[in-house]
Amino acid sequence: MDKEKRIKELETVIECNARHVDELNELLYSSKIINSSLDLYQVLDHLMELAKKVTRAGASSALLLEDDKLCFVSASGTKSAEIKRQYLDKHEGIAGYVVQTAKPIIVDDVTADPRFSGKMDKQSGFVTHSILAVPLRIENSVIGVVEAVNKVGGGVFGDDDEHMLSRLADFAATAIHKAKLFGDLNDLFLATIKALANAIEAKDPYTRGHSERIRDFSVSIAIELGVTGADLKNIEIAALLHDTGKIGVPEAVLRKQGKLSEEEFGEMKKHPVIGAEMLVSIKQLHEAIPGIRHHQEYYNGRGYPDGLKGEAIPFFARIIAVADTFDAMTSDRPYRAALSDDQALGELKKCSGEQFDPECVKGFERAYNKGAIISQKKTLHPLAAQ
Repeated sequence: MDKEKRIKELETVIECNARHVDELNELLYSSKIINSSLDLYQVLDHLMELAKKVTRAGASSALLLEDDKLCFVSASGTKSAEIKRQYLDKHEGIAGYVVQTAKPIIVDDVTADPRFSGKMDKQSGFVTHSILAVPLRIENSVIGVVEAVNKVGGGVFGDDDEHMLSRLADFAATAIHKAKLFGDLNDLFLATIKALANAIEAKDPYTRGHSERIRDFSVSIAIELGVTGADLKNIEIAALLHDTGKIGVPEAVLRKQGKLSEEEFGEMKKHPVIGAEMLVSIKQLHEAIPGIRHHQEYYNGRGYPDGLKGEAIPFFARIIAVADTFDAMTSDRPYRAALSDDQALGELKKCSGEQFDPECVKGFERAYNKGAIISQKKTLHPLAAQ
């Protein structure tokens, strides 16, 4: 009998150690996810799935403080879709209590705890029986809460569960802090790019706002063509900076009120190369530079600076070319009034396959029909889009 008891005890120890090894491997994998991804919600979704697993819970969720609300930004388990983007008041419910005290809490029976609000159950249809909640901290500040809900099998959460969930909350806080830092840097980077584009446009009062309109149009086209993530951001940057090279074009040419002479047009045609060469040393712009250099190429190979043809023209550049031309056609010039938006669209379609990539024109038309592209009818200098 003693032998059988010892065998069972040994089996329990082996099972417990194996579980701890699995949990450690999961935590190590989570650290790799955090270090390799800048997608905060993807990371949090992974961590909530893991939280559910290691605490043996029926569901888990992460709540972040936004103003005076606790917003559910990630969830796993049944009803997770319904719970995401719901919110509690800052001090509401078990989560609100954790924010106030900055301490973990285990509630074995929520029906017997007056702090439980039941709001999420009513809104989602989920039924909560027990909760383990731990604070999310960055340095000394509580920024949210991670919860595990309903121990599988009707059991209760214990100290081991609290320890594991607290570890995962630390990982989640790291991911959030990393995303915030990246967001701040990205905002600064984009603001710097906008400032550079505005400084270039300040040389020529007729082009004010041109770069931002091209950015808006280009992003709308790109979305219709299925572009996402980093590629969408690079198109935005390339569009904002597509005319950077005009800083190297004589102001007399930029400010000329009439049509440019052949020699003056030759100076204007240098700006794509000047812009690309100016920015080539900036590592963060490498993916955007082909769009800057080649936005004046024609699909039939008759554009500049390199006479590229068809799909040899970088994809970003083909998108920007359509956006740039639409803005030029729908802007007033000293020698002609702006075309209407519908007229400009007609011209783009007429030149599809010759000057423009047909797929980019189709993407433009879809965005236009959805109301995503509307010209500003701003006055634009002659040949400013060239």
